[in-house]
Amino acid sequence: MSEFQAQVEERLAALEATTLGTNAQALDAFYLLVCGVFVFFMQCGFALLEAGSVRTKNTKNILLKNLLDACLGAIIWWLWGMGVAYGDSGDYNDGNEFIGTAPNNGGPFAAAGWEGTDWQASGGENYGYTMALWFFQYVFAAAAATIVSGAVAERAQLIAYLIYTTIITGFIYPVVVHWVWCDGGFLSGGFTGDKDKTWAGGCIDFAGSGVVHMTGGVAALCGAFVIGPRAGRFDESGKVMPIPGQSTPFQVVGTFILWMGWYGFNPGSTLGINGAGYGAVMARAAMCTTVSASIGGLTVVFFDRIFSKTYDVGMVCNGILAGLVSITAGCATVHPWAALIIGMIGGLVYRGCSHCVLHKLKEDESLEAERRSLVLPTSARAGTSSAVFGPLLFMVFAARVSTRCSDDFGVFSTQVDDPLDSSSVHGACGAWG
Repeated sequence: MSEFQAQVEERLAALEATTLGTNAQALDAFYLLVCGVFVFFMQCGFALLEAGSVRTKNTKNILLKNLLDACLGAIIWWLWGMGVAYGDSGDYNDGNEFIGTAPNNGGPFAAAGWEGTDWQASGGENYGYTMALWFFQYVFAAAAATIVSGAVAERAQLIAYLIYTTIITGFIYPVVVHWVWCDGGFLSGGFTGDKDKTWAGGCIDFAGSGVVHMTGGVAALCGAFVIGPRAGRFDESGKVMPIPGQSTPFQVVGTFILWMGWYGFNPGSTLGINGAGYGAVMARAAMCTTVSASIGGLTVVFFDRIFSKTYDVGMVCNGILAGLVSITAGCATVHPWAALIIGMIGGLVYRGCSHCVLHKLKEDESLEAERRSLVLPTSARAGTSSAVFGPLLFMVFAARVSTRCSDDFGVFSTQVDDPLDSSSVHGACGAWG
């Protein structure tokens, strides 16, 4: 009887372990889908912010570009974008460290490796989480692509913009993702186990200050430079002429929606909630995101008041978004007091870069209305300035509070471990991301 009872208990334990594993995978997939919806809703924030910042005659054009961004980006990400980003990763002995390639079964290219006999044998369970991850990564790619639309609004033809969307979604952004976020990427400090395959040990960009915002920001800056300013933006002497947007309420509501979407962007980058410590990391990311965004808004409006002698609601929007972009890289790996400092510095950097780019370099961004660039991730200034300094500040303040970090590193962390490697790593993240 005791032997029979032992067999029953053994089988029950095995069944319980299998059930828990299946439920955990399902919970992680659901978590990714919910966070992905938050990030996808940021497209509404972009649309409102951009529509409110351009003139009435260009409203339909900018909204059409936002819609086609999402549609075209989804097809590209399904066909080859996900494969370029994550195909044939470091799990394979011949994994490419620069760009994703297709394994024997096609892998993530057009989801070819997620169907057929493997799917049928597992009942779809093995690929349910993978498909949820595809959706989560797609909305990130869509956000990166939308960054440029505001910078070149009111003067870019639709066909030219769609060509850009195809290039950045299909060839530029996924390659950068492979560098930093794929197991085997040469900058992937958080995922590549063999550090000999990485450059200077790799980097930690938890949610994409460099990967998403700097990639889009640099593309936006180049686009604005090549396409030139709008007619009437500068007078004959080079003085900046105001071109007011049509709706401040749209701009403010759009900013709030983007802020809300960041709670899918940053906490969702745990890529699951079931693992040990993931809930704590998610909560830390949410707290640091809130602190950095809030102090960013206060800092920018305070210093703008000193120089302009007025309180500008647009500058509050700028500062909030500056704080959000700055903390994205280190939201899960810094202490809340460090998030306060990062958001403050990010706001100051944005304020300085905004003035220099417009008044000194004479570069025009369509989302600027009377001296204000209202979308940080959507404007080239914000995308480059705060996205560069976000990873650099993370280098200074990083501590061991993330499941992706194996050591404390950072000048002001509790224990300083290999600061030389940290500086090169996170400087590379800002420059290459």
